[in-house]
Amino acid sequence: MLFPLLPHHWRQRLKRRLLVVRDMTTRLQNLRRAGFVCTGAIDGGAYLGNWSLEFSKVFGEVAILLVEPQPASQAILTSLIQRHAAWQVAAVALSDRSGESLFRLGESNSGLVPSPQEDPVTIAVPCSTLEQLLKERAAFEPNLLKLDLQGHELQALRGAGTELPRFEVIITEISMLRIGDVPIFHEVDNFMEAQGYRLYDLLPQYDRPLDGALWQIDAFYVRLDSALIASRAWD
Repeated sequence: MLFPLLPHHWRQRLKRRLLVVRDMTTRLQNLRRAGFVCTGAIDGGAYLGNWSLEFSKVFGEVAILLVEPQPASQAILTSLIQRHAAWQVAAVALSDRSGESLFRLGESNSGLVPSPQEDPVTIAVPCSTLEQLLKERAAFEPNLLKLDLQGHELQALRGAGTELPRFEVIITEISMLRIGDVPIFHEVDNFMEAQGYRLYDLLPQYDRPLDGALWQIDAFYVRLDSALIASRAWD
């Protein structure tokens, strides 16, 4: 069968044409079709920059701040910003305070932790708030925020402070089941509602092996004054 031999982007394009596929790319495309104009984005938990690369295929060369503290990621992220003039990197972890915190190294499963661990290894990394990062970049005007912080998303949102309303769209990973010390959906959703946001779209991501229950989703929130949710029409 030739299908597995095709490049990844060709396979994805064929699947979208032959099947109804809901993935990050198709939902970003839907945002653009619905009229969202991106002025800039923050990729919180950028890791190797894959989300930013997908995002730029949909929204073009808008300014993106890739936020990632892992030392092993920095060379790859630096090479990306050399190819994308409007991109920047902040080698920090996002939190609700600035300073230094412990960070668990686990490739795409890395994240802040409250105490040292031996397996996987933990290191000390600098932390910053979204509010501080934005104040340091006065010319940067993002209106989309993406967070994939392995359970630390709510702290990062709180760390946005008075800057949070500048984001028309927020895409954040949320746990549906409390596996570990993480916030779950209703806690994040209540916070977002209190801040003036409404759930707009979601992508199921992972099921729990134990029973097949939905474990994590990517949730798209939009600000209540967004044109994306202004219409009550069906078609």
